[in-house]
Parts: sequence; structure tokens; C-alpha cells
Amino acid sequence: MCGMTNETSTIIAKELDLEKKELEREGLRAYLERELLKVKTELFSLAIKYNLKSIKLFEKAVKKGKIHETSETREDFFRWDYLERKIEALENSLKSL
Repeated sequence: MCGMTNETSTIIAKELDLEKKELEREGLRAYLERELLKVKTELFSLAIKYNLKSIKLFEKAVKKGKIHETSETREDFFRWDYLERKIEALENSLKSL
């Protein structure tokens, strides 16, 4: 795996007329924003699949029998929960930049 070395980021920052810390912060911001978009897209796919807007509504639909509990729906439920927590973590990380 090829990583950006300290020397490489220094050279790139100089070529772009940026402070090295600014380049690293903007790189981190771009990464976090890209990850946030991927996670939100996956969550949106689940929302469309079940025609629901939140995990709480998903849970209620299962309890009311509107969604039958299967290994797939359980997996989707836990995935939905994970994605919501990941979105929160990514958004918090972006706020801290």
C-alpha cells in the first residue's frame, strides 16, 4: 500500500502554495465528506427498500408485523443502526475540523 509520506505532503503543499497543515486538513475533510456521502447513500437505499425514514419506524413496522422478521430484515435493521451511528460520527468529525 502506498501512503503519502511526510515529505510528499510537504512537496505537494509547497506546489499548491498551501500550508502543510491546511493541505492535510482539507484532505481529511474531503475524505470524511466522501465517506459521509457513501454512508448516506447506503442508508437512503435501505430507506427506499422499506419505504421508511428512520430506524425507529423500521422497528415499529416489525413490531406491528408490517415488516416480517427474517434474517435479511434483521441484517438490514442492524446495518441501518450502524449506518446512523457512522453518519453521526462522520458529521461530528467534520464539525471538529
